[in-house]
Amino acid sequence: MSKETIHFAHANGFPAKTYSKLFSYLEDDYEINYLTRHAHNPKFPVTDGWERLRDELREELEKRYTRKIIGVGHSLGGILHFLVAVEKPEIYRAIILLDAPIISRLSSGGVRILKTLNLLDRFSPSQVTRFRRNLWQSKAEVFEHFKQKEKFDAFDEDVLRDYAEHGTIKTERGVELFFKPSIEAQIYRALPHNLPKSRGKLKVPAAYIGGTHSGEAKLARLSFMKKHFPFEFHFLEGSHLFPLEKPRETAEMIRTVAHTLINLK
Repeated sequence: MSKETIHFAHANGFPAKTYSKLFSYLEDDYEINYLTRHAHNPKFPVTDGWERLRDELREELEKRYTRKIIGVGHSLGGILHFLVAVEKPEIYRAIILLDAPIISRLSSGGVRILKTLNLLDRFSPSQVTRFRRNLWQSKAEVFEHFKQKEKFDAFDEDVLRDYAEHGTIKTERGVELFFKPSIEAQIYRALPHNLPKSRGKLKVPAAYIGGTHSGEAKLARLSFMKKHFPFEFHFLEGSHLFPLEKPRETAEMIRTVAHTLINLK
C-alpha cells in the first residue's frame, strides 16, 4: 500500500529544507514533497492578498499529483493551502495549518486601512526585513550570526544549522540569504485582508495547530477562526515558529491529526 502524500508549504523567509528535521520524523509514514522556495518565480509575483502565490501553489499541486494529498503549511504556507483548498477542494484529502490563523473581520479591517495609508510597515516585520543583513563570508558565520538573535533563540540546533545551510546560497559576493529579504518584505505588506469572506467555503477536513505563545495568532484574534471555520484546534508549547523550535513534537502532532482527519473523511 502506497504512503499518503504530504505537500508542505513553508513560512515566509524559511525555505522548505529548513524543515528537514521535521520531515525526517514523518518520512517513514508519508511521502514528503514541497516547493523549495515560494514567491521567487517571476511568473507568480507577490500581489496583494497573495493571489498569485496561491496560483503558484495550485499549479504546482495540479502538475505533481494525480491523487489527493494532505496539505501542511506553516504560516504563509498554511494560508496558501487554505486558499487553494477553498478554490480546488478536489486536490486535498485534508489540510493542516501550522500557526496560520485566518484573521478576524476586525483585524482584516485594520490591515486594509493600514495598506490604504501606507502604514503597514510600522506594524509588521516588513520594516525590519528590508534592512536585514544579507552577506556573510561562510555558512558557519551565518549559523553563529543567527544563533545570537532572539528570534532564533528557541530553535532546535539542528534546524538552525539547516537554515544556515539551506536558507543561504553561495554567490560571487559571499553567502547570501536564499529567500530574498525584499520579497519577504513584499509578502508581509501583501497580507490578505479578505479571508473572512471565505466563511462557509472550506469543504475539506481541516485542522489548526498553534503555538501556545504565538503573538501572530493573538493579533489575528483566533476566537474568530474558532467560531466561523470548520477546523479542529490543537496547540503545542512554543511561539509562532514552533515547527522550527520543536520539530519532533510537531511531527508527532501532524501524524496524529492527519490520521484523525483522513479517517473522518
